[in-house]
Amino acid sequence: MIIRQLKPKQYEYLSHQLKCYADSEPFSASYTVKLRINHAEYQLKVQPENKHRMAALQALRIHRNENGVNYELIVNGILLSALLEILINQGIKEE
Repeated sequence: MIIRQLKPKQYEYLSHQLKCYADSEPFSASYTVKLRINHAEYQLKVQPENKHRMAALQALRIHRNENGVNYELIVNGILLSALLEILINQGIKEE
């Protein structure tokens, strides 16, 4: 898990985007965001925290090929931090 402190405006903007565009499960405080980066597909699970902090809990890298779909769980701090930074800087793309 990675926790990042955000500026108040960044936090409000990202929290609003999560509520509008990210997937959430009933009775869960986290959201799942789909990211596409250089032909790679990820699902990042993030959770808004108090005091303008955002937590990246885990991510899945999805590999699609002719044999089907494979999932790779990502809990490495460096990769989670990078995915969280991309989310903060680019926001959530509407699909």
